[in-house]
Amino acid sequence: MFTQKVLIFSLGFFVSLTLLMGCNKKVDTDTASATQISALENMIQRGEIRVGYVAWNPAVIKDATTGELSGIYPDMIQNIADVLKLKVSWHQTTLANFAAGLQSQQYDFSVGPTFITIPRSIPVAFTQPVAYVGNSAVVKTGLVPPRTVKEIETRKLKVAVLQGQAMDEFFKRRYPNIELLILAGSDLTAPLAAVSSNQADIGFMNSVTVNRYTNEHPELGIAFAEDSQLELLPLAWATRQNDLHLHRFLESTLTYLKMTGRLEEIQKKYKIQLLYDTPRLHTAK
Repeated sequence: MFTQKVLIFSLGFFVSLTLLMGCNKKVDTDTASATQISALENMIQRGEIRVGYVAWNPAVIKDATTGELSGIYPDMIQNIADVLKLKVSWHQTTLANFAAGLQSQQYDFSVGPTFITIPRSIPVAFTQPVAYVGNSAVVKTGLVPPRTVKEIETRKLKVAVLQGQAMDEFFKRRYPNIELLILAGSDLTAPLAAVSSNQADIGFMNSVTVNRYTNEHPELGIAFAEDSQLELLPLAWATRQNDLHLHRFLESTLTYLKMTGRLEEIQKKYKIQLLYDTPRLHTAK
């Protein structure tokens, strides 16, 4: 009899606990769902997509006179806006501050262009890669360029990097003894200009920007020209961590733009194409 009572009590306790856990799970799910749909719903209700960006040709090109934007990413965003019948407002930020702008809700998501890194993945949620870009550097034409990064340390060369950019994190992490000139702001050519003005011996930036800059500045030569894969990283768009609904929407949209050839068509409009991969579909066997 005692054993039967214990069994009944245990069974009742287990059922109650299960129901309680189910209720809590339901509450958590409801809360999460409300959070997930808020960003995309607000965007549609406003009739406006608010996008954070960093000016970088050819991803985002800002006209120096009119301030108008063009480039691969604005064209992609306009594709989305046309389908949803929304207008677009652009908000310029920097590599160091784009995550803070997201957290303070200055914009719904950021297209960067921004490299995916481990530290950046803490405050924001990155989409699938839109492109992949490596890094190279510039030196004055009279200076023998270093053949390896370790040689920079051995020769005690002063390195210019942009705050928050991939090479800033690269040198801090792997070569803490190298002297760095860390430049703030959104101008991606700043580390390269620092070499032109003799503030640094060598300046690092993504290989696309380096190629463009050296074409316009004959006093500079490219270092690591054969190694533009240096710190090869994916460029991606970013949302707030809890904006799951918007994040999933962007994931689906990027897949659509890639698989339908829209992204390839957009990139062909610009002289320098970014590296990205599109799966080739074939008949099932």
